Amino acid sequence: MAVVLAGAAALVQAQAQGLQAPPGGGLAAGFAPVPAPALSLPPAQTSDGIAAIVGNQVITDYDLDLRIEATRQQAQAAGGTLPAAAKLRAELLGQMINELALAQYAEQTGITVSDDTIDRAIAQVAANNKIDVDQLRSEIRREGLGWQFYRDQIRREILIGRLRERVMAQAPAVSGSEIDDFLAKQDTAASTPQGKYDIAQIFLPVPQGATPSQVAAVRQRIDAIAAQLKGGADFAQLAQKESQGEGAKHGGDLGMRPAARLPALFVDTVRNMQPGEVSPVVRSEAGFHILKLLAEDGAAPAPTDAMQSHVREIVLRADTDAQRLRARTELEAVRQAVLAGKVTFASKAKELSQDTAEAAKGGDLGWILPGQLDPALDAALQRLNPGDVSAPIVNGQKIILLQLVDRAERPLQAQQKRALAREILQRQKASQEFDELVRDIRARTYVHIPEND
Repeated sequence: MAVVLAGAAALVQAQAQGLQAPPGGGLAAGFAPVPAPALSLPPAQTSDGIAAIVGNQVITDYDLDLRIEATRQQAQAAGGTLPAAAKLRAELLGQMINELALAQYAEQTGITVSDDTIDRAIAQVAANNKIDVDQLRSEIRREGLGWQFYRDQIRREILIGRLRERVMAQAPAVSGSEIDDFLAKQDTAASTPQGKYDIAQIFLPVPQGATPSQVAAVRQRIDAIAAQLKGGADFAQLAQKESQGEGAKHGGDLGMRPAARLPALFVDTVRNMQPGEVSPVVRSEAGFHILKLLAEDGAAPAPTDAMQSHVREIVLRADTDAQRLRARTELEAVRQAVLAGKVTFASKAKELSQDTAEAAKGGDLGWILPGQLDPALDAALQRLNPGDVSAPIVNGQKIILLQLVDRAERPLQAQQKRALAREILQRQKASQEFDELVRDIRARTYVHIPEND
């Protein structure tokens, strides 16, 4: 079950490419509240087996039980604790209601997901877990899920991911003056490095001497929590339920502290964030963290260095299923040959890559910052160690192979500082707009929970 749900959650960003905004402009254009649906249920069975009605769709008690069991398995694998059964049920039902409401809104505003997209997404989940699609289907059935139920789940995840990408695309553009102001503020802060931060954390520890499989289990759990946060879950509630670190009883809040009294990792993570923003998953020697900046008083100095990755890529274009299959097979053969030391990645990039400009350089993208690549590529890159080669990655109409040459802390060039500032500011704007959109959608959507009658 953990494989099934984690695989689906990972698709939120990875499959949200190629989105075109529908006619009509703004995010809420043409969106009307969903009226109470006319469900043809026998009067005596209106609440029998139904956890909630959301718009014109039903969440059954069976669906909810599957989510509860999956959450329990993930918590057990990560050594975490869960709230009381009634509280857990209410929290997970709320998440499922939000997911359905968001997916319905995405469809109303013109976002679609083709069967071919779902097939490719499922193939990617299978490949990520080193199994084929038939084996994945068997695993899903073994865990008590129907195949169509799983496809519907994948479809919702992609819809929500594309909706989030739309918010990013339609968020107000970051102006040059905003970037100048942001960088000037950081430069000014350099003379007062003892800024104060109020940070909340969700922390899952990694046992000392943990095996790779134990580390992977904890990472899978923290990634699932991150996916819930992206879907609109409340940070404080998740911290109380999931976090095993300081401040968990208080929603993860560590209180206002000077930078000198916080781990350097925390300061480095939050100093370019705005209050209310949530970080991606970060790794410390003790385990995995997700941080939320609640407030700040002053600021830490502007970063002069950042962790960067030296990356090479091979790009093959593929418009049809047959072309995608051939490209994946060819790139997987290249991957195996490179890892076996039979060929170099650079030589195969010059020979095969259809990105002409980069192919001439052996596929060399140079040193890049986290977030500079498309989400699917960036996620794959973060899982690699220096020297590793990714599995073939489906990214729109391209199949891509990545090699992480090296990863190191390097000085930021002026252009990189501006690019980083632009990304931070754009992400902040999009995050604020998406949070507002989630609240608006939930308020407009018809929701009925029979047990509350």
